[in-house]
Amino acid sequence: MRISFIGLGHLNSAIVAGLLAEGYDPENLIATTHSEASAASRREAFGISVTAEQNNPGANAQAVADADIVVLGVKPFHIVETAQGLADALRSDTVVVSVAAGTTLATLTSVLPEGQPVVRTMPNVALTVGKGVVGLARGTTVTDAQVTQVEQLFAASGTVFQLSEDQLNALGALAGSGPGYVFRFVNALAAAGVELGLEEQVAQELARLTVVGAGAMLDHHDADPSALEDSIATEGGTTQAALNSMDANGFNDLIIKALQANVARSEELGA
Repeated sequence: MRISFIGLGHLNSAIVAGLLAEGYDPENLIATTHSEASAASRREAFGISVTAEQNNPGANAQAVADADIVVLGVKPFHIVETAQGLADALRSDTVVVSVAAGTTLATLTSVLPEGQPVVRTMPNVALTVGKGVVGLARGTTVTDAQVTQVEQLFAASGTVFQLSEDQLNALGALAGSGPGYVFRFVNALAAAGVELGLEEQVAQELARLTVVGAGAMLDHHDADPSALEDSIATEGGTTQAALNSMDANGFNDLIIKALQANVARSEELGA
């Protein structure tokens, strides 16, 4: 199976790295970037064919000409223009996969040849460490076999959830951006430690290791976060006092509002 990557940002690079780590033949992977500097860097890192649009304006069309799967990894505001530029070069059975936030199946299919198989995905950055989450919505002309191929594309770097398209923005708000919320929480936890008298470097390391440890406890199929919380928050104890303060200050409502803002922005990007 020949796979073409249009753009090698964090997400597409993570997919490539995962495939290579699983022993995928680099001869069957081809990619494009905007600049020659980026192309040279990725060629050295991955050992695959990477062409820069900067030197070859037809690079994208050439890269997809014989591909079974094309992964569009460009910024959301460039994806329609990029897809339009590929339309004449695609085989009729090539599956076009988008990893761009907010760009709908309808938008993509409107600029591609009629009947072109299209899959919309919503990955998160944890793909870069093999712990990613990927939402997947299939277009109407995609076969079950093609969906399986796309799932295999991500299998080395994350867990795939097949959803209806109207659920993808919600998944993106929760899991797609979720690592960013966790990083913000780690910084807030460390800042609170400094307020309590800890040195900044010590507080940062304590916060980081605490979240890493909690994540490891959750990294089991049957892990129940509520049960884990209850096991730590004993009645009348210090953890319970802190959690009560979070409740009183609207912690859960704050998270809900943050995710709603995320979805609203995704809808704006896809409008």
